[in-house]
Amino acid sequence: MLTSTSGRFFDFEKPQAPIKSIALVHKNMKPGGIETLIVRMAQWLSAHDYEVTLFLYSSGGPMLRHLESVKGVTIIVDEDTSDPTINMWMATKMVRKRWDQKFDLVYSFDPHAFLMSYLLPAKKRLSGVYHPESYSTKGLLSAHKTLKLIDRTFYKKLLFMNPTIKTRTEKAIGESLGNKIFPLPLDFLESTKTLGNHQSRRIVSMGLLAQFRTYNYYMVDIMEKLIQIDPEFTYHIYGTGQGETSLRKKIADSPARTHIFMHGKISNREKKNALQNTFCFVGTGVPLIEAAGSGIPAIVSKVNDSTGLTEGYLHDLPPFESGDSFSMQTELFTVENRIEHLLESEIEYQKISQIGRLKANEFESDHVMENFIKQAEIDPYSVSRLH
Repeated sequence: MLTSTSGRFFDFEKPQAPIKSIALVHKNMKPGGIETLIVRMAQWLSAHDYEVTLFLYSSGGPMLRHLESVKGVTIIVDEDTSDPTINMWMATKMVRKRWDQKFDLVYSFDPHAFLMSYLLPAKKRLSGVYHPESYSTKGLLSAHKTLKLIDRTFYKKLLFMNPTIKTRTEKAIGESLGNKIFPLPLDFLESTKTLGNHQSRRIVSMGLLAQFRTYNYYMVDIMEKLIQIDPEFTYHIYGTGQGETSLRKKIADSPARTHIFMHGKISNREKKNALQNTFCFVGTGVPLIEAAGSGIPAIVSKVNDSTGLTEGYLHDLPPFESGDSFSMQTELFTVENRIEHLLESEIEYQKISQIGRLKANEFESDHVMENFIKQAEIDPYSVSRLH
């Protein structure tokens, strides 16, 4: 059993019933973090002989191509892109499943999909929460009010990406939600080879370029100081987004501009080369975990922070967090301080690299998905009582 003060992963008991057939419910497969999660889940479940049916109620999307030839995965998709409030075509398809055998598990990825999932016959039903504001909508049409009309114990069927999201959802719903955490399952770029290098001066960031992701902006200022320490320092930015124009202007106006490189969009296959021979990584989320899992010291950024504060390296965060934990008790450093700390000692650098890899293993696919299945099999609150 894995435990922590801020949230436990899963408690294991004797399984009530084995799970073999699983339905996944989502809107569409346009590029995004949840869609990447669905691909990874479906591929892992297929590889381990589970039967997967994916219901998409608002068109397909380019990410769907990753699943169209996967053995054991059935895709039911409405190609209507008008995105109606109530998709009668999909609702009819789901209701007709009531004449078939129940799914062992129905799993959804947001409140609307959770509502849709109740049309399917299920022995057990769970839904993931991946954004801190998912259940914060106010008024009569809020997701949790509607769900409560259908199932007054719906909140006991929720799993959370991290403890911060769990806490924020508790406040929105007004219920104690336990502490079941289902972190993102990830496949690391290199399971054995270390891509971090203390002798390198290459710093990398990856992710959407947006104003709230302020690390790309203050890293320009930090680079102006780092090249005074060692002119070999370079900063490499991978990603695109609405913040690209303002970031390019800031770089162009900086004395460190010849040391900063914007590489644009990067594919998963290109990430390995982009992380080769890297001194450290600055960022948040999945790229941060992948960097740490490849042996690169990974410094965590805070959202909407222009001063360059950080809770430290990935391993400094509470269990299952991969970004700003919003904790009032966490000691804060500056990103510049953590970079300079890595320069001080190669022994300390290697220690941080190794601890980061251990921390990243919390998110390793086999580990996460095996525990997910065990949790679904033993969780008494996930049983559907509507059929």
